Amino acid sequence: MGFRPWGRVAVELVQTDYGWGLAFADEKRGKPYFVDFSGIAWRQRLQKGLGKNHIFTRALGVREPGVKLLDATAGFGQDAAMALCLGCEVTALERSKEVAAVLRDGVARAMNEDGVGSLFKNLKVIEDDARTYLLKLPLTERPDVIYIDPMFSKPKKSAKSPKNMQLLQELLGEPSPLDLEQLFDAARATALNRVVVKQPLKGHALKSTPSFSFKGQSIRYDVYLSAR
Repeated sequence: MGFRPWGRVAVELVQTDYGWGLAFADEKRGKPYFVDFSGIAWRQRLQKGLGKNHIFTRALGVREPGVKLLDATAGFGQDAAMALCLGCEVTALERSKEVAAVLRDGVARAMNEDGVGSLFKNLKVIEDDARTYLLKLPLTERPDVIYIDPMFSKPKKSAKSPKNMQLLQELLGEPSPLDLEQLFDAARATALNRVVVKQPLKGHALKSTPSFSFKGQSIRYDVYLSAR
């Protein structure tokens, strides 16, 4: 099985017989990471869906299928796939060409999976910077909900981040406060219903006081309702 590196020094986009993955240039740090929605856990979640009282369901405000959601920081697509469980029509934006390639590959494979493949027809992956994409979006194409996960770092005393998060952090680095402010402002100006921001449980709000928040064991979803 041969690898074909493409991109950065520390992290590389690689192609294998299985598909496109992301790997550390130092092979001692492990095998490539692939976006894979075919495992038992994902299959059960996608087939069963999320309950109306699930924290993610409540944060997004989804009460019926067909909500148009834009994931402004898609990464490897886990949250976008969660939104599919709720019957949302999802646009996943990813500014990194490497990460977007891995996500597209995983979605293409998921579309061929019996029982869950039809869900992924409602997921569109776009390689673009959300700040500029949102500002040029026509009014008729604006989403009901915009979701932002700033990819925050874990506290120093906590367990090591999962491999997929380590790859993203090393490839992309943490966004600057200015980047996040610009993204948040663009999202607030575009979302028809709400902007949802994922944060550490005890982290500071992204920019301003949210309309309300939903708290889990280690994370919090801050919800900013649209003035509309």
